[in-house]
Amino acid sequence: MSRVIYISVSVALLITAFAANAGTFEKGAWSASGCGVMPETPVVDSSSVETFNRSVGKINEWQKQIQTYHDCMIKEANADNAAINRSATSEQSRINEAVEKINKEAAAGKQKVEQVSPRSSSGSSFPSLVPPPGGGMGGQPGY
Repeated sequence: MSRVIYISVSVALLITAFAANAGTFEKGAWSASGCGVMPETPVVDSSSVETFNRSVGKINEWQKQIQTYHDCMIKEANADNAAINRSATSEQSRINEAVEKINKEAAAGKQKVEQVSPRSSSGSSFPSLVPPPGGGMGGQPGY
């Protein structure tokens, strides 16, 4: 659950930071924001040879427009994916560093306490640390 929250926060920050040249994510759907409106699909009119030929001409022009729109959309989607990946990886690194730091502090504290006060005769021991979120923090993105 916490991993989803971190990624959601990162995505929200990215949407805010890159709103000028990035896609938008709304109600679970991504859309390109810098490519204009998707060209409207032409109608094929086969009522006569002349109208059909005009339709084919409109289709040919539309195919050029839709290819330009498609290329722009893919470029924007790839840029957004890369930005999200960088942000999520950075956040995971920040979390890993915090976990490593606190674990080192806890280990140093345990060592200090063990040196100062030997364990009691009742056999009690020091509590162990709970595994970090994400199952090990191996440095690889966990999303």
